[in-house]
Amino acid sequence: MDEVPGKKLQTDASALETNHCQPCFQDGETLPAEAYCTFCKEFMCSNYTHVHRKQRITKSHTLLDKSSMPPTMQDFTIKEESTQPCDIHPEECIKYFCPTHQTLNCGHCSVLDHQSCKQQIISEIAKAFKEGQGYEAIKQIIVQLLRDTDVCVDNIKENIKLVEGFGEHEIANIRNYRDQINKYFDERENALLKIIAQMQSMNETLLDSLKSECDNLKIEVNKIKEELEAHENNNYQLFIEAHTAKNVLKKLQSTLVEINIKHSIHEYQFRKDPITEEVLGSKTGIGSIEETTTANALGWDGHTTSADSDIQATETTKTFSANTETESPLNPSGTQTSAKQKHEKQTTIRTGLAKLKYTPTAGILVKTSSNTSECWLTSLLELPGDRLLLADFNSITVELVDLNTCSLVDEFRVPTGLLGMCLLPGDRVAVSSHRSILLLETCGQLSLGNSISVDGECCSVGYDNNNLFVSYNDGVVEKMDMEGKVIKKVTKGWFSNSPFKKPSYLKVVSEGPTKAIYVSDYETNTITRLDMNLNILQTFQDPALRGPTGITEVGNQLLICGGLSNNIMCLDLPSGLMTQLAGKKDGIESPNNVCYIQQQNKMYVTVDSFPNTNYVKVYETT
Repeated sequence: MDEVPGKKLQTDASALETNHCQPCFQDGETLPAEAYCTFCKEFMCSNYTHVHRKQRITKSHTLLDKSSMPPTMQDFTIKEESTQPCDIHPEECIKYFCPTHQTLNCGHCSVLDHQSCKQQIISEIAKAFKEGQGYEAIKQIIVQLLRDTDVCVDNIKENIKLVEGFGEHEIANIRNYRDQINKYFDERENALLKIIAQMQSMNETLLDSLKSECDNLKIEVNKIKEELEAHENNNYQLFIEAHTAKNVLKKLQSTLVEINIKHSIHEYQFRKDPITEEVLGSKTGIGSIEETTTANALGWDGHTTSADSDIQATETTKTFSANTETESPLNPSGTQTSAKQKHEKQTTIRTGLAKLKYTPTAGILVKTSSNTSECWLTSLLELPGDRLLLADFNSITVELVDLNTCSLVDEFRVPTGLLGMCLLPGDRVAVSSHRSILLLETCGQLSLGNSISVDGECCSVGYDNNNLFVSYNDGVVEKMDMEGKVIKKVTKGWFSNSPFKKPSYLKVVSEGPTKAIYVSDYETNTITRLDMNLNILQTFQDPALRGPTGITEVGNQLLICGGLSNNIMCLDLPSGLMTQLAGKKDGIESPNNVCYIQQQNKMYVTVDSFPNTNYVKVYETT
């Protein structure tokens, strides 16, 4: 049996009187000892002796053969000796204790580091330590620590139950709130359906009444007709009947006029609630999960220490949502955030693009030697393959720029001036011209495909699901198919709340919760959000944005050119907040359009201020 350090070898009396191999004896075998290891204090048979001399960790041990090893195991067990090796000198055992440094030392340590210390021999003080207060204090600490650990375990078990209760309680709160929301929308749906039913009933009652009057009128007219036809062979009687019928027919004509006047049905349409649309576009719809934790500073004995009293019960709160950088358009009370609140929050909330720094760098010259007039770059569009497409109104050309070389690689002249552009499937681009939409092929060299005639001076064009959306200089916005057939039109007076005055540019966001059409109105200084059926959903406005022109989409944010405010604004769609990214001090003056390419971390801007009209301004972001 292996020796336990500091204790006598526990064997029976018969085993102590003869020398046996101790490792084998532990396994139940009794083999004669052939050697004795002075370091391990063990008797070993020939097999274990051979292994002991071969292993790297034990080959330096001193082995005594039969002639010099202790005569019996009884002699070995009489004296307690330390077999704990020194951490610094593994070949030496610990024998001394230094009270000054509170360290356990071997002979080498004593000579090298503790010559001036009054050390104690462990074998002389160990028994007194065991019987003294020091060892008793350690045992009490162990007992107390075990008790504290048991208390901690009990607390953990209680917290496990609390955690389960927290989850169940908050899940119940969410589902109860969802039930309230469902109930509310069910009631609203039923109220709207009831209104539609009432309107429909009113129309049907009116039409049934008018139809009955028309039927009676028709009977009277047919009766007069039959009377006249019956007297056509008697001119005298026909004259009398016709003269009498003339007055009756006048009354019947008046009756028909009254029927036509009353024939005015009640038209109606469903209009989405803007606040509900904001909630649908929000990242924190229904609510969020807030974590509230309380941290208690505990001493070693499980009680708060005086040094830690300043940090006791420190409470922190976290809010978890799909996007923690944005805010819900609804405040905690469930009402819409006011314009004043939005403006105040704008100074502290900076998300996405608003966090970046925009540094002007070398622009891209797009005016060629053959072009005698100054450029007026009304639009720019990112194309696949690190390409940028530009529309030059003055030279009526579409120009293609390679962003890798920052050089003009192709240009194509079109019949009339150009304003807006949008991507189409199949490497095509739609370009709004004077009275047409031009379809350009962009794979390889630029070339003109089909064109769609439109009725007006169109400013901008967008695309979604095989439909085009076009804005016009006179305030009209249209939805049409790819053949040019108008599906729906927004004109002045069609909506009573906010008709367009000069919808300079529009941008179609085709994916995500913010899917909509966004129109910039140069005169009203607004960005209007419409659904895909041209119903107005929401209007954005900020004092810092004047004369908005070009719009581009970057994730759930819009970049907007302030043509009169000389800046580039960022509209965060979930929160509805605007932030200025770059202004006049950054070289932004009368911007027409903007494009941000995330892979390059660059923003491209076209402006309407000489001499910068011939360049695409470039800003690096960090």
